[in-house]
Amino acid sequence: MVAINLNLCCWALSAVMPRLVSYPDSTVYSTSLQSYWSQQEVHVTPSCVVSPTTAPEVSLAVKTLTTLGFCKFAVRSGGHTPFAGSANMATGVTIDLAALNQITLSADKSLVTIGPGQRWGNVYAELEPLGLAVAGGRSSSIGVGGLTLGGGTFYFAPREGFTCDNVESFEVVLADGSIVTADAVENSDLFVALKGGSNNFGIVTQITYRTFALGPIWAGNIIYPVSTVAQNIQAFSDFISAPNFDQNASMMQTFGYTAGFGGAIVNAPVYAAPVVNPPAFQNFTAIQPQMENTMAITTLSNTSIALDASSPGGFYQILASITIENDVQTLQTVFDLWNTSCADIANVSGIVWTITTQPINNAVLSKTTGLGNSLGLPTSAPSGSFIIVELAATWSQANDSTLVTTSANELIGDITAAAKALGTWNRYIDLNHATTGQDPISSYGPTVKAKLLAVSKKYDRHGVFQKLVTGGFKLR
Repeated sequence: MVAINLNLCCWALSAVMPRLVSYPDSTVYSTSLQSYWSQQEVHVTPSCVVSPTTAPEVSLAVKTLTTLGFCKFAVRSGGHTPFAGSANMATGVTIDLAALNQITLSADKSLVTIGPGQRWGNVYAELEPLGLAVAGGRSSSIGVGGLTLGGGTFYFAPREGFTCDNVESFEVVLADGSIVTADAVENSDLFVALKGGSNNFGIVTQITYRTFALGPIWAGNIIYPVSTVAQNIQAFSDFISAPNFDQNASMMQTFGYTAGFGGAIVNAPVYAAPVVNPPAFQNFTAIQPQMENTMAITTLSNTSIALDASSPGGFYQILASITIENDVQTLQTVFDLWNTSCADIANVSGIVWTITTQPINNAVLSKTTGLGNSLGLPTSAPSGSFIIVELAATWSQANDSTLVTTSANELIGDITAAAKALGTWNRYIDLNHATTGQDPISSYGPTVKAKLLAVSKKYDRHGVFQKLVTGGFKLR
């Protein structure tokens, strides 16, 4: 009976939009499936894929599926969340937004409207010749829609804020198929809810962002042996909470292990101007020895492509994260726990095992103004900065998945316990780097969650995006 019902869902869609529905024996279906970042999502096989090209087509798909009442469906933009079923629906319907990929500048070039299926690398390449940029994803292949609805942290977040805080308006298809605008004036409660609330309220079909001026930048990687860890951690902690913080500067620090190479520390400084070795980064550039240094004057699009090349698709992937206060002892403990954990996964084929520390300092937090967002973060951190601790693992073989997943969950659990013991743990979980079993929506706090639940009931009174769209992180 279940299989018959699911076939009815696809048949109903084919009846009203035959050219937009593809099945497992088609090239369109295969191309959609193979374009997911993780192998976990590639191996999820929907009964059919719908590929709308306009908001009215998305509306028709939603109306058709909800009229039947039992059709479960998934919605994807870039498909970069790795766990199975996050943006794909086994034996159900997947709505692939890849064809909603417009990039349209306003007449005065102060705003750009982008389709959710577009990739950030293409956006940067389109805007760069005009000396413009938008606050988007760090990696070129990440989809516009998912990153924005999860909050979004950008290279130049200290100067521009979270990606979602740069949104001027959303166009959204609601559960009843209506197409609405959500901005600071119209449907303003929905506007705020979408800035961190993920896929819980509707299907976003276009997003308008504020642009900003950007030319060449200074960026790259500096790789050090793990023997420099104490110097690097101290420099990182000092940098992100500096009283005279340079808002053109941003930095991520990674502890990385790869099969056949071993461990290393990778700093990724990015400066929003063509200035070689600015003072903000000199505590890092002075650390020796350096195993490799690729710092150069470059562009935002090239920087995003380089990061993408370091974490390509076609592999099994896991992401997870917690948040801590800026504290040298806690950062050293994070390194020690990661370093110890490397032995657990050392024999995994193709393993890349990393912890990246990403600052959300007071410069970033202060950019959340106006109606704000739904992330639940304060306007300042007691230590001067929160730090998102992101675990990322990549491996080649399915039969290693249990070991890697177990090791990842144990490491995140150990880091959480250590941070709590040191009094530096923060409840916030970055939705864009969360894993199954984590609850980023609840991490925003009870007040924000109550508001999100109220918005859900107002705009989706039958709970379509809770009950029928089961992927991602729900308002549970």
